[in-house]
Amino acid sequence: MTLNTVQSKLQQLEEENGISRRRVRELEMELDICKRDVARERTRVMEREEIIVQQQRDVKRNIKGKSKASMRDVSINVSGDRDRDLVRERYKEAVEEKKGLS
Repeated sequence: MTLNTVQSKLQQLEEENGISRRRVRELEMELDICKRDVARERTRVMEREEIIVQQQRDVKRNIKGKSKASMRDVSINVSGDRDRDLVRERYKEAVEEKKGLS
């Protein structure tokens, strides 16, 4: 009777071991799937970060370009204002000379 009990217990333990091994394989497969998902998400996040960084660089370049362009516009406007003033002065002088000749 003791031998039967031991054999029964051994069979029960072997069944539990088989179930446990099957569950370990299932969990390992699930873990592999999770690792692939994490790698895919990590790649996606890194690509997004690269895009954001590039967009920030582009914005900075545009701001710098616009400020340089606006500074050029200001200097052009200032020199344009000076030119206009000089033309007006010369015109007034020419008109005065013409009036003086008449």
